[in-house]
Amino acid sequence: MHLPFSQNSIARHLALMYAAAAFVIFSIVVSALYFMEMSELERYQIVETQSRFSLFEQIIKIRSSSESWPEIKTRLQELVNQSGGKIFLRIDSKDPFFQMDAPFTVSKRKITKHHGFSYKNINGHHFRILSKKIPAANNRPELIISLAIDTQFYEAEDFWFDFAFVVFLLLGIIAMSSLGWLIAKRGLARVDELSYHASQINPDNLSARLPAQDLPLELEGLVKSFNGALQRLEDSYNRQASFNSDVAHELRTPLGNMIGQTEVALSKPRTNDELCDILASNLEELERLRFIINDMLFLSHADQGEINICLQKLSLAEEAKKTADFLNIIFEENNNTLEVIGDAETSIEPSLFKRALTNLLNNAVEHGAPDAPITVEITKKDGYAVVTVINHGTDIAPDSLPRLFDRFYRVSRDRSNSRNNHGLGLAIVKAIAEIHKGRVFAASRDGIIRIGFKIPL
Repeated sequence: MHLPFSQNSIARHLALMYAAAAFVIFSIVVSALYFMEMSELERYQIVETQSRFSLFEQIIKIRSSSESWPEIKTRLQELVNQSGGKIFLRIDSKDPFFQMDAPFTVSKRKITKHHGFSYKNINGHHFRILSKKIPAANNRPELIISLAIDTQFYEAEDFWFDFAFVVFLLLGIIAMSSLGWLIAKRGLARVDELSYHASQINPDNLSARLPAQDLPLELEGLVKSFNGALQRLEDSYNRQASFNSDVAHELRTPLGNMIGQTEVALSKPRTNDELCDILASNLEELERLRFIINDMLFLSHADQGEINICLQKLSLAEEAKKTADFLNIIFEENNNTLEVIGDAETSIEPSLFKRALTNLLNNAVEHGAPDAPITVEITKKDGYAVVTVINHGTDIAPDSLPRLFDRFYRVSRDRSNSRNNHGLGLAIVKAIAEIHKGRVFAASRDGIIRIGFKIPL
């Protein structure tokens, strides 16, 4: 496994950022060194020029007379000749006798500028010139001495310094880029490993997870989030598989009943009354199929967020009483009494609220004790309106309580008694609560069952 140095490679981007950082840092360092080097070379040239100039100046000042001038001039010319053209000396004076010619001229105005220093191009070479006035002495008039020194040596040194700096800069950038690439490649090796493990995840291996041990802090949160997403996907996949199985079972039962009754009816001639009974039984099964399909469609639309609601701020107690009136016949058949306690006003979609409460009350009647009271308790708590349906019945096992709102889930595994209950009622309650940004809850203790939902006030 390796990380390709492609255009979209993180290692490539990191290496380029290392190169950019190296370019900036080395440019600053090299520039600083370059200016220091230039300054030092400049200072060295000035010191050498002043030193050589002092020598010529002392020779002239020691013997300041016209009689000794020819000898002094000869001595000066010898020193100039010994330099092999690297030094020129010019002496200007009002008296031609004291003059000494050189292949350059100096403006008298420049003598007082830049401490007497100036530059000239002589025979294709750059010369640094130092000019200075020497006062008259004895019978010697005032002299203007100009010493020119060839800077070719310093320019060559400067060129090699510049070349070395450029090479140092380029090698530094290349080294930092290569080092950055190696660091990035090594640092991202875990990413490559995680990519390999992620490629092994498929529908036949949904329980596989990315390794979360000894991870860098930067990857730990990402891997945990990814594993959490995988867990949710696995749970969703398992619920979907279970849901499909339950749907097939729920649809198979009424379809099997209708097919069996129809086959029996067709096995021999029947009277009109017998055919009417069979048709009535089939109609009952068809109604059950219609309820299952409608509930499944509702849950599917709720999952997709396709249910549009028009919220109205209403009294929950008033809506609960309207729902109770609608279910009055069911309560009378089971000798149950209903009481609505408390009230709260909040924004709801009336039809969905009534449907959720109807499912809760039907569940309480079907699974509760006959001749027992049923209570709808409405309270306010922690910014929520809490609607709880309370009934008496057999306690529900603690491990079953969280699953009451799963689709097709029944506390009893026996499906033979499921003619009037297809296991979607509480799932719809949960969907309606979530549509209202709320959640459901269930509790069971000492024969008292409390199931309900809460929605924001």
